[in-house]
Amino acid sequence: MKLQQKISLICSAVLVVIVLLMGGLLLLDAKQSIMDLTYQQSSDKQRSLTASFSTMANYYLEGKDSETVEYSLVKYCFSRFADSSCSLLKENKALYSFTELNLGAYPINSYEIQQFEEKFSGRNYLITGGNVGIKNEIYTVYVVEDITEVYGNVTRMIWRFILIGIIGILVGFMVTGLLVRRSLKPLTKLKSAAGRIAAGNYDERIEVLSHDEIGSLAADFNCMVEAVENHIDELTKTAERQRLFIGGVTHEFKTPLTTIILNADTLQNANLSEDETQTALFYIQRQCKWLERMIQKLLKLITLKQDIEIKKASVYRLFSSVEESTAETLRQRGICLVTDCKTDVLNMDADLMQSVLINLVDNASKASAPGQTVTMRAYDNVIEVSDCGTGVPQSEIDRIMEPFYVVDKSRSKKMGGNGLGLALVKEIICAHDANLTIESTLDVGTTFRIAFKP
Repeated sequence: MKLQQKISLICSAVLVVIVLLMGGLLLLDAKQSIMDLTYQQSSDKQRSLTASFSTMANYYLEGKDSETVEYSLVKYCFSRFADSSCSLLKENKALYSFTELNLGAYPINSYEIQQFEEKFSGRNYLITGGNVGIKNEIYTVYVVEDITEVYGNVTRMIWRFILIGIIGILVGFMVTGLLVRRSLKPLTKLKSAAGRIAAGNYDERIEVLSHDEIGSLAADFNCMVEAVENHIDELTKTAERQRLFIGGVTHEFKTPLTTIILNADTLQNANLSEDETQTALFYIQRQCKWLERMIQKLLKLITLKQDIEIKKASVYRLFSSVEESTAETLRQRGICLVTDCKTDVLNMDADLMQSVLINLVDNASKASAPGQTVTMRAYDNVIEVSDCGTGVPQSEIDRIMEPFYVVDKSRSKKMGGNGLGLALVKEIICAHDANLTIESTLDVGTTFRIAFKP
């Protein structure tokens, strides 16, 4: 069952219950009011008749009258005020009566008015009676009202209400259905939009026309779609960069592998002198180490998501290790490394921080021309690596730390770059909970500044 049908059914059921409950209460109240009014009118009539009759009878009757005269006077006085609905009895003997009912079956034992209902010959009667004293004699005055029409009016009122209630419920059903359909129309649009988005149309948006819960849902849905679209765009860009990287790395692997294979074939198939053999082995070793470093960088970048052990380490010893590791590369490029260590110890992982500084020094030397200087200094809780090289455009600074991203692809390929070094630097610095800032000016130089927490 659809949500629209469920809500309509629930609302209709609630409407029916409310109409029946309130209508039933109103009918009971109306019936009771009508019957109370009928009873009150009959009591008033009996009371008025009794008062007029007793006043006149007491005025005319004298104690010396015989029983026959007394009965005649009483009957006469009563007839002056009575109509066909009134009866007068004494000791269950009718002195004045036009009804077929046996009023003696409804004895009155006090001067208080008493009322009875009786159904006779298919008609409903209301009997109202009360005693009255006349010259030391007790008489009973009855008013017998035919209330069949009252019950008929009540019955007609009930049927009118049932008819009006049915019409009201049917109209309520239709109005409820229309209102529910109108209220849920935005959800229908939302469902359609979700289907189109699921089919790949991520530009789809829902128009927010209200400020209620459905409007909030539509706004949240739009935010979700936008987030999904941005995420997919980012995944697409990342996949594209990785695809380009794989193509580039494949080409980079091809060159050292070709060199290794050629030198290995030469060693196997040619008679070489000892110097030539050492040269071939040197080339094989250098290319293998290059491949090893490449693989290690890839593995570190992928797996560096675990906690590291940070403790106090000597900055001077760190600088010495970096100088030793980069000496041959800097010598080949004609770059001079200058160090300035004014801090004794820092909280860090020395091995990982050595990898950071080696990458930064290596990148600085790539950006520098032969004869230029790369500076590595430490002061307070800061380590800096700066160069006087080509610099980085301001528009590229925020992206140079991304995996597989290189600013100058021709220079990076020529110098052996692959876009992994600075990405690895970023991961290690984040693991140290340190802060990295980059300052660069084209044709002036670049400074990488790492600020550690005290």
